[in-house]
Amino acid sequence: MSEIYFDNSATTKPCSEAITAMENAMRYTFANPSSLHMAGAKAAELLLNSRNEILKALHGESISPLLPRKPGFKSAKGVGKLIFTASGTESNNLAILGTLEKCKITNPRIITTDSEHPAVLMPLEKLKSKGADVIKLSTKGGKIDLNEFMEAITPKTVLITIMYVNNETGAVYNIPEIFKTAKKLIPGILCHTDCVQAFQKVSFSPASLNADMITVSGHKVHAPKGVGALWIKDEVIQKNCPLPVILGGGQEDSFRSGTENIPGISAFAAAVKANGGYTAYNFFSERTARLRTLLLQNLPENVKVNTPLGNFSPHILSLTLPIKKSQPMLNFLSSEGIYVSSGSACSSHKNTVSHVLTSFGLSMDDADRTIRVSIDPDNTEDEVIKFCNVLADGIKKLAK
Repeated sequence: MSEIYFDNSATTKPCSEAITAMENAMRYTFANPSSLHMAGAKAAELLLNSRNEILKALHGESISPLLPRKPGFKSAKGVGKLIFTASGTESNNLAILGTLEKCKITNPRIITTDSEHPAVLMPLEKLKSKGADVIKLSTKGGKIDLNEFMEAITPKTVLITIMYVNNETGAVYNIPEIFKTAKKLIPGILCHTDCVQAFQKVSFSPASLNADMITVSGHKVHAPKGVGALWIKDEVIQKNCPLPVILGGGQEDSFRSGTENIPGISAFAAAVKANGGYTAYNFFSERTARLRTLLLQNLPENVKVNTPLGNFSPHILSLTLPIKKSQPMLNFLSSEGIYVSSGSACSSHKNTVSHVLTSFGLSMDDADRTIRVSIDPDNTEDEVIKFCNVLADGIKKLAK
């Protein structure tokens, strides 16, 4: 039985370029990049080249070369730093907890949304227990009201952390406008955005987002799991912020201690390059938009599509089904070799209704019978048609 993978927001299949890069690094560049011998220098050069590749994909090819062509970690002016971590979750924790560790304001305010990933919400809960004032903006319908944001921001606001593309609805939030407005009102405020679902999928750069910190993750762009990164703006670094949350040998310019995962990092860079670097979003959005249109044209009539009211990325579709719960449908589709999800894979084990969907405006019952289909350019038209046919068959059987 052939398999159809429509759970690309949970993770993507590593591409051949990433697998080759990872294998080569493990075979031939296995030394510690901090070692001073020739083998260590070779690993350090691979680390540097990988950092360059991902920075180019963030900023655009025009600013290459970004770093000195020798081992070291001094970036060119305006490029900022790319700190390698073990995941998008760790990057978010560094951005949020590290920023507040530096803060001297009593009961500082942090602005976020009610639709964030647990990798943002859980660190904020920890800070809230220590006295931080956490404000969650509404994302009903997949939009953020700028007026609500204006009412929430105060002189005690030190951090804004809002994802760019929502991982369950595909909503693209108005980050550039929110961050620009925030910086006009409070020049010293720090703005962080989780771009795990946006990187190489929608068009952006640190400058276009007005961002101070950006989170990205390897396994969402056809690299292996276990590697992420946090981009930090030069002006933020000059303020000695954020402070590290993992202490040790001072790797990654002391922002994140621990010997770098050279095989994973090189695979991350190889995947980013293979996808198309800075312009990867062109092919990604065009291809996934065509697949999305085909899917919508062939959906059973009684399936409700939860389309965001504002901008959205075409690769994520939220579908509410005419059955009691989504789990039996997930099981049915899986038995037919078709893999989708009911929401974020990172929180699915909690067996709770998605807070993202209820924040979007769905009732508890509707949220509990909603599935997420997340497509990739590697998917085919035939796969889309088969999914729609099997979904229709499953609805007939499960609605009885």
